[in-house]
Amino acid sequence: MADKTIKTRGWTLWSRSGYRGPSDLKPGQVAGADPAPADDPDDLDEPDEPPGRPAPPGAAPARPRPARPRPAGTGSLIDQIIADRAIRLEYQAVHDTDNGQIVGFEALTRGPEGPLRSPVQLFAAAHAAGRLGELDWICRVTAFREMLDAGLPPSISLFVNVEADSLIEPCPPDLLPTVQEAEQRLRVYVDLTGRAISRFPCQALETARRARAANWGVAINDIEFSAAGAALLPTLEPDVVKLNHQLISSGLGQANVALIAAMAECERTHAALLVERVENSDAAMIARAAGSHLQQGHLLGKPGPLPEHLPQPLHPIPLLVHPDPGETVSTPWSVLSTGGARQTTNVSQAGLDHLILGITTRAAVGDQTPAVAVVVPATAGAAAMAPERQVMFTMLLERCPLIIIIGPNVSAWSDWRVRAADMPVGHAFAHETCFVVLSPGLSMAVAGQPHGGHPQLWDVAVSQNPDLCRTVMRQILRTVDTLAGGVHHHG
Repeated sequence: MADKTIKTRGWTLWSRSGYRGPSDLKPGQVAGADPAPADDPDDLDEPDEPPGRPAPPGAAPARPRPARPRPAGTGSLIDQIIADRAIRLEYQAVHDTDNGQIVGFEALTRGPEGPLRSPVQLFAAAHAAGRLGELDWICRVTAFREMLDAGLPPSISLFVNVEADSLIEPCPPDLLPTVQEAEQRLRVYVDLTGRAISRFPCQALETARRARAANWGVAINDIEFSAAGAALLPTLEPDVVKLNHQLISSGLGQANVALIAAMAECERTHAALLVERVENSDAAMIARAAGSHLQQGHLLGKPGPLPEHLPQPLHPIPLLVHPDPGETVSTPWSVLSTGGARQTTNVSQAGLDHLILGITTRAAVGDQTPAVAVVVPATAGAAAMAPERQVMFTMLLERCPLIIIIGPNVSAWSDWRVRAADMPVGHAFAHETCFVVLSPGLSMAVAGQPHGGHPQLWDVAVSQNPDLCRTVMRQILRTVDTLAGGVHHHG
């Protein structure tokens, strides 16, 4: 299929992918919460280099962009910066310390000289003007353009931040050709912050899947600050996990939880571990002890312009190979029953409900609350959301960072933390029930199918195998995308 980037019905469709949904639905409107700042101050306010410090000697300004007309009645500085595309970028190198090579760059935004030079002030002004998502697109696409023009080896990676306000913000039309070219030529990692994941987990999940549909990678950072970011590692399955050295060496409880979760995720999936803020040799050794030979920080070099030449990396930052589900999606029951899960037959509805309630309680009271996926069978009919079930889901909503639901008449449950899809008659999942909880420290799945066609008796499969639970979660997520209108990979 030919690569193409299309803007339709208010949505930007990334190449090799599609998304259906209303353009007027913004994350802040869904949740009633303020959007997160559009860039990470920790990435932009490096030690010993305040955000307002001038760019290093030789830093080239961003390539000029065609000016876009400012909205009628506006004339503020931030409107002018957005119209003129007057931002500039610096790049923090990612080093492979085993081989002494640069293997990638992270793009860091700077405003033009003046009161909005600081990225914190720049993005705050865009937020106040209601143009934060548009500014974020400009920054990201400027990084694409400069990376394309630099002519560096194609295996050099580029990390770009994607913040909450641009998760579903349409790309400005004049920037679409650069997005298309970047998809064809660049090795990009979409960098999601723990803060964005915590505030808008459904949109963060969608962004990760959209990036993968474009054959790009996913990085997660700042999970030291975000319990939700750490908890969703097994669900998002990032290609790169980024840790802040200053936090992991602090001894703070949440930082230690994030470190252990990151190390476990990298061991299980072979994701890369990247440690930032490496400012001295002691920090470098702490990073290596955690298993990270990929490092960033002033010990290795300060942000600046892209170099003119770089050697081909001996070991590029890896992109994970995710299992191809093929044309058909295995049901939760088939995944568990063929994967070696424990099975029991002829279980009553009350017995199954008691088991699910036990798992729900465990999910809601644990130290690290998990993502939850639920399949409600079509045979449940109008009772799918009976009062006792509503109490159960309300309990989960108070604690869990992300809930996925498939079933009859469940789409009304969708909000900023719930992604729900109505199940059509005759769907492959229609006669099954399933409940999955997944976090770095907790993996549990139970699936059932009717016993002998009896609607109130079940054959049940139960597993605490993390790999099986992840597989069930992947299948449910793909099915939600198909039913609710999401990302579809076309090869």
